[in-house]
Amino acid sequence: MAARQLRAVFTEAVDPEILDEHVPALAAYRDAIRRLAHELECEPTEEAVLEARGKADPAAYVNRLLQRSGTGMLLLDSGYTSGAPFSLEEHSRAIPLPQREVVRLETLAERFIAAAASPADWLAAVRSGLREAVRGGVVGVKTIAAYRAGLTLRPVDAGDLDAAFGELQQRARSGGSLRISGEPLIYSLLTEGAEECAQLGVPLQVHSGFGDNDEDLAKSSPLGLRPLLVDSRYQGLKLVFLHCYPFHREAAYLCAVYRDVYMDLSLGIPLAALDGKRAMRETLGLCPWTKVLYASDASRLPEIYFVAAAVHREALAGAFGEFVERGILSHDDAVAAGVQVLSSNARRVYNLGAGRVG
Repeated sequence: MAARQLRAVFTEAVDPEILDEHVPALAAYRDAIRRLAHELECEPTEEAVLEARGKADPAAYVNRLLQRSGTGMLLLDSGYTSGAPFSLEEHSRAIPLPQREVVRLETLAERFIAAAASPADWLAAVRSGLREAVRGGVVGVKTIAAYRAGLTLRPVDAGDLDAAFGELQQRARSGGSLRISGEPLIYSLLTEGAEECAQLGVPLQVHSGFGDNDEDLAKSSPLGLRPLLVDSRYQGLKLVFLHCYPFHREAAYLCAVYRDVYMDLSLGIPLAALDGKRAMRETLGLCPWTKVLYASDASRLPEIYFVAAAVHREALAGAFGEFVERGILSHDDAVAAGVQVLSSNARRVYNLGAGRVG
């Protein structure tokens, strides 16, 4: 594996010059190399880590890092693709860990574009697809609305929706891109999907804050989705904000005020180095720890699973340790709270039953 491939999982940048010249100057990447070198028993340099990695059996190496991460169950986003991804069945054969699926709303919706008679027909088909997915064992739904339109949710004009869907359908039928984007399509899809998730009793994951290099970060604050929290149409909807950084304080506020809102810091922890740990402290200053979930948002390489888990535990230990030092929590209370964040909360929110997730 080339150095650029390893560097790419520790940054949102895709510019080759950034990867080649500047990622080695990231504190988070230097920390990742240090941790990987310790695990692989080699010198703490990128070259030594890549050499040790190259000598290892690929399947054994992947499972070693996952085991060392303490992961008890994987929740897999089947709509994320990078290169030629494993099918869920192939992934389960290669990784002997319990695995459950989360379906990506926008990817699911692409299947029904060409055959739909109208936007309403398309949205109805998507809702039917969600019901079928949940019957098949899917435990949650994810939207990347933040990347495709932003999170400033507002009503959609019927004429604008008709026009946008007509363009999308024409493109699909002529063999063009199926990529769904723009406010009329995305906000219509989001509201219909949210209503269906509320009725099905499954969480709706929403990417917010950073997480993709093609998003407009200024439009990705979770505060823009307040309509989903106050409109009775979505009563009972469990909303899980992912990443959140640098809007983790806004997400923490929503968790503190609204019953069925949850959050994770996922990528913000391993990618923001020391600031990720500060973000954890700020989050737990306002958000109840019964509403914070562990997530890595890892993909592509096992190294990010391993590093994310280690850094996340340290961030939690630092935040809860300060609570103990200040007399806010006892040691036992802090340990119990950490278990909730790392496992119990996710099992409750995703209806996974007893056991360990993380």
